[in-house]
Amino acid sequence: MLRASGAPPVAGKARSSVMRAIPLVVLACAFAARAQNKATDPGAPWPVSVDLPRATSMGGAHAAIATSNDALTVNPAGLAQLRRYHLEVDGLTDPRFPAQALMVSIVDSMSSPVATGLLFSRWGSGQPGGRGEGWYGGLAYSYGIGSTYLGGMTKYYRFATPDGEAHRFAQDFGLLSKRGNFGYALVVQNISTSSIPAFPITAAAAIAWGNDTDWHISFDYKADLSDTKNVKSKIAGGGELLIEQVMALRSGATFDATRELWWISAGVALLTERGGVQIVWRRRVAGAPGFDQFFEGGITLYLE
Repeated sequence: MLRASGAPPVAGKARSSVMRAIPLVVLACAFAARAQNKATDPGAPWPVSVDLPRATSMGGAHAAIATSNDALTVNPAGLAQLRRYHLEVDGLTDPRFPAQALMVSIVDSMSSPVATGLLFSRWGSGQPGGRGEGWYGGLAYSYGIGSTYLGGMTKYYRFATPDGEAHRFAQDFGLLSKRGNFGYALVVQNISTSSIPAFPITAAAAIAWGNDTDWHISFDYKADLSDTKNVKSKIAGGGELLIEQVMALRSGATFDATRELWWISAGVALLTERGGVQIVWRRRVAGAPGFDQFFEGGITLYLE
């Protein structure tokens, strides 16, 4: 009888301990899941999946448009399309992943027949176990032959990544051709004498309609060629509408066909005669657990 009467309090204490432990277990699992975020995860905030604000806001579907600083990350051939002398400073933040980036670029297509551009990009992305940090710099150049433009960009990467140290030169090549409001492009990025950790060779084909004074609709297909026996594919689509030359509204979506992941993005730009301001939001909406998002913004100064 004494054992029987004493049993319930002991069981109650055990249940109480279990109930107190559950939140701790859940919290620990949450931190463990967060700690798995790596710079090399599909679609993670990282230079290979994030462009300058205008291109990012259109889902990355920009290789057949690429008329200014945005050309430096999507298609260097586009630098020579219009006469520009622009300085742009951009930043990115994703506090939950976490990730941070700073990008400074300048484009000059006025001083000579060969348009040129410089880009410096500093990145940090991922949790300690999968953290990628470092910088890269690049010199881009482009020349137009009629309505067809050829370009390239020579880059140097200096990163510590989850896949190893990336201290190497790489080369991009691009082609962009216009026929009225229709344009198409071909781009190959990150060509090197040997593979670069966390920076695979990619190829892109793109089409677009529109112009820089009214609207754009664009579609890009990008292939990750790091493993030619298992090519990873992404499809992106985006749109841009200019209102009275003082505001640009942009949106887009990206689908990783290999991993069945979706992202959506949206952005707005305010334009003046002296420069512009851009704000971008991108969010993962389907695929892997969680709905990671980041914000990107930039200021452009017209130096001409």
